[in-house]
Amino acid sequence: METADRYSERAYGAAAFAAFDPHAAAHREAAAAVRERLVDAGFGPERAAALFGASDLADVRADRSAYYDAVVLPRDAAGRAARFFVLHQTQAEPELRAWLGDPALDFLIALAAIVPAAGGLRALVSASWFAGCLIFADARAYNAVWPGDPFADYVMPPGGDSLGLWRVAPRTPRRATLDLCCGPGTQTLAAASYSERVTGVDVNPRALRFARFNAAVNRIEHARFVLGDAYAPLGEERFDAILANPPFVPWPAGEGALLYRGGGARGEDVLARILAGAVERLEPHGSLAVVADFADAETLPERMREWQGAARRTLILLQQRYELLAYAETHAAHHDDRAARQAEVVRLLTHFRQAGIATLDFGYIVQDGMPGAALIERTAAPAATEICADVAAWFAHQRRLAAGAAGDAILRLAPGLRLVDVAESEPPAAATISCYVAPGAGSLHEARPVSRTAFGLLIRAAAGDVRAGDVSGDAARELTALLERGLLRLS
Repeated sequence: METADRYSERAYGAAAFAAFDPHAAAHREAAAAVRERLVDAGFGPERAAALFGASDLADVRADRSAYYDAVVLPRDAAGRAARFFVLHQTQAEPELRAWLGDPALDFLIALAAIVPAAGGLRALVSASWFAGCLIFADARAYNAVWPGDPFADYVMPPGGDSLGLWRVAPRTPRRATLDLCCGPGTQTLAAASYSERVTGVDVNPRALRFARFNAAVNRIEHARFVLGDAYAPLGEERFDAILANPPFVPWPAGEGALLYRGGGARGEDVLARILAGAVERLEPHGSLAVVADFADAETLPERMREWQGAARRTLILLQQRYELLAYAETHAAHHDDRAARQAEVVRLLTHFRQAGIATLDFGYIVQDGMPGAALIERTAAPAATEICADVAAWFAHQRRLAAGAAGDAILRLAPGLRLVDVAESEPPAAATISCYVAPGAGSLHEARPVSRTAFGLLIRAAAGDVRAGDVSGDAARELTALLERGLLRLS
């Protein structure tokens, strides 16, 4: 099978980062100097995406390359860096040396990260910023660099799913954090900011080369990367945080198997093993956070009980429901040939039907390692909003509920919620009064209507004027539902 490494070796004489030695101080220092040069050029974490008029480099669209080049990007060093490491434009060697510098350029050429091209040199790898870390991965636009269909060992750059996981997973101080299916080390290195030690695991040895280089680029010394399948290479180690961005696309068996993409017939093969293994690997009150696409999400809690042997306290956050045709078109877009793209779309839609997949949702599974129920919430938070603090607070609230601490506690409206009381009219009916709970920035919840009784309780809670033990009758039943969902929190 053709791989990116084999193609690189044949075309350029070496595979990207194969010559990098993570144990050599000179190599680590040279890698860190690359980051410094990009920052000095104006392609740093605060400005790189803004150069494209985007909030994140994951939002840069390959089909707009000509527009970015001609209209958006400046002609200074920052614009040259953006064109080189994001759009993969060829640049003349003297131009590159002017903004990247001789040591950084020579080092990246020696590592086959920058390769010869007609008219000069081009980047075989992409550069992204993620949580303040510089992440080198394969080209964001596959066909801008590689010929034909994707290679199985392709290393995915940080995308929308990576950003979502960072913005949802609790980020409290940790002793040991594990990143499964780590790719180029995106979540591993981001978690290093709040963890004493971090471990990344991946089945793709090429991805681990990128990850070790990226650790050196960001001067992160307390990260290690291990080759293997999920928990298999970790012995009996336990962790108080587990992160995972696994392959999750439902894919026909044996067709176009890519290490970063196919998650089995229903997209759940790797997900199921991660959740099953977490029962023994996650410390009590730690956190497990997984991002994935979920087939038939409404029945996901039942399948999770089968995978994990019992119900675990779980927050399932659904952020987007896909239209199946659009989903199939997205995962067939890498084909250059129109007929091949259409055939792939039909093949995927046929597979979804045969696998019994009625719906697909993008979202997250978050657990805290303890027994309990699963709540499904269709969060209204956009992907660009951080809700990790509210997710952590939701679990703290659930632990207090489980401890029986509700009776004398003052109840508070969950942070970031607004109470809305509006009159609505649907002719020929008379006007009716509707009550809503509406999420604000940082809230994990979705907008939802509530009864007048519940609305009254929420108003009192917002004023700090209600205790759980003071509520009785029908209102008590409403109160229980509000507490379980976390719209009301124990103060």
